[in-house]
Amino acid sequence: MRLRALTKHLREQNWFAVVLDFVIVVFGVGVAMMGQQWLSEREQRADMAVAQSVLKVDLVKNYSNAKERLALAECRAQSYRAIATQLLEPVESWVNIVRSVENDKFKTILPNALRSPSRDWGSSTWDAELGRGTFNQLDDQRRMALDSIFKGAQVAEELQEHIYTLQGRLKLLTVAPTISQSDRFRYYDVLAELDDKSTLLELIAMELIDAIEPIMTDLPLADKKELMVMVIGLNEIASDVYGDCYVPIFWSILSEQTSETTQ
Repeated sequence: MRLRALTKHLREQNWFAVVLDFVIVVFGVGVAMMGQQWLSEREQRADMAVAQSVLKVDLVKNYSNAKERLALAECRAQSYRAIATQLLEPVESWVNIVRSVENDKFKTILPNALRSPSRDWGSSTWDAELGRGTFNQLDDQRRMALDSIFKGAQVAEELQEHIYTLQGRLKLLTVAPTISQSDRFRYYDVLAELDDKSTLLELIAMELIDAIEPIMTDLPLADKKELMVMVIGLNEIASDVYGDCYVPIFWSILSEQTSETTQ
């Protein structure tokens, strides 16, 4: 209707009316665009709020994974040293390597020479929503920190897969009555690669902990209480599975006040 009136005023050369109609059209378009942008930004803020709540869970998950890895690091290193020493001994002195803990209810048919946790690292939410632009409104420094954390967690996932593959290649050490000198050197190479990847995973775990802790300092007290209960449960389960090999963990993102409250 407004465009039709504008055309009519042009024919009549009513320039005041033409200018007025033009201003009204431009103003209307501008208001419509602003409204659409406001709705779009509101929707993005809502999406980001939902995504951030999921990210908080993912951060806790990766933090827990990293803490668990480090809790087993010293025992892992001792086990590797013991196996390496035995592989380098004379052929006739070979003794089968047995699992240090046998209380796993879901035993594999063939025994493992070594044990390590298998966990879900990273964040599918971060990968998906980052591409959609959901986190464009985040502070640049925080967005870069989160991106670095979840990229590091993806590397941890890849290392974990390699570690499990290498551990599977050592199963024969638990059942072989004798092992030739050449086979010992071959298994030693596998163990050396396993040690390198495990050490790297532990270093990444340390970096993830250092990166996550500053971000998670503003956890609500209710969340901290819930997490404290969860940590106690994780320690009990891990101690039952890994025995003395597991060092009970403490999360420094949980304040002393929270610890006292949950006792």
